[in-house]
Amino acid sequence: MNLGGIKVAALSGGRKSPAARFRVRQYIPLLAQLGVYVQEYIPFFGEGCGLPSPFKALSHIPGVLGSRKADVTWFGRELVQGYETFERFLKRPRVLDVDDAIWLDWPFGKYAIPRIAKMMDAVVAGNSFLGEWFGKFCRKVYVLPTAIDVSRYTKRPDSIVAEKKKFTIGWTGLASNYPYLKLIEDALAHFLKDHPDSELKLVADRPLRKTSIPADRIRFVRWNEQVETDALRDMSVGVMPLPDNVWTRGKCSFKMLQYMAVGAPVVVSPVGMNLEILAKGNVGFAATKADEWYAAIDALYKDQNLQIRLGNNARKVVEEHFSAAKVAGALADIFKGLVK
Repeated sequence: MNLGGIKVAALSGGRKSPAARFRVRQYIPLLAQLGVYVQEYIPFFGEGCGLPSPFKALSHIPGVLGSRKADVTWFGRELVQGYETFERFLKRPRVLDVDDAIWLDWPFGKYAIPRIAKMMDAVVAGNSFLGEWFGKFCRKVYVLPTAIDVSRYTKRPDSIVAEKKKFTIGWTGLASNYPYLKLIEDALAHFLKDHPDSELKLVADRPLRKTSIPADRIRFVRWNEQVETDALRDMSVGVMPLPDNVWTRGKCSFKMLQYMAVGAPVVVSPVGMNLEILAKGNVGFAATKADEWYAAIDALYKDQNLQIRLGNNARKVVEEHFSAAKVAGALADIFKGLVK
């Protein structure tokens, strides 16, 4: 490690945590090139381990101790979901990185998160909605999106669209988020019935159960890091349905950005950050009602040139506004500013 650089202790949420992967881990090599050296402390027990919260808190002790040797302490969310634990014992300056409306976390988020935010020297928020909320409790708030590694999420060739024999409606995410997909189940079932050469592709940790969509019209791909990007590239359109509430306004639209990065057009609910991304370029459609979802998907089905044009625009928006290299540069500036 270059002792002339800045040392950052990063306390992440777990080896498989999406926030740890995309809000911390993907930036480590990029930050090193900028003189910011990150040591990630991964807890023994992640949030999904099922153990009582005290055990989860204890698994962060190596990170708490490791922060004493660092110039900056950087951690995602609260250390244990819904609780205040060891945050006040972390070495300053402290940076809280947040990509969800974590003040809604059960059981004590609405009390714990304001207290934690007041202990911070800076908050890095994934979107403007989160930034505004945390600005009530912390003087320094920076809005940085969850970025895409464009060298890994490479754009598909236009020929993939032109040569496809099936129209593929794609969705990716954790199975715990299937209730969002169910919001447009009727529209999808109707479209698939009307278009025999179409399919629904799901990239998730387990299949969708109890659905009115015939099983032979769904192609399930079990998610893992190795297949993640390739599984997105044959999607004719990527969908991201959401209800409009406080929790979803706090989401950072990463699913939408994943589709866009590989050159797929999107149809999304006009909620929170989704609207901000749509405003940056002609990358797809917003839809609220079932007939709007059907019409938007149908427009792309009927026009391959539209698929290609919107997909190319989508890739450019990701490159210009959401690339990991660009966000890493902004993070480096924040860390350097805190240790001046």
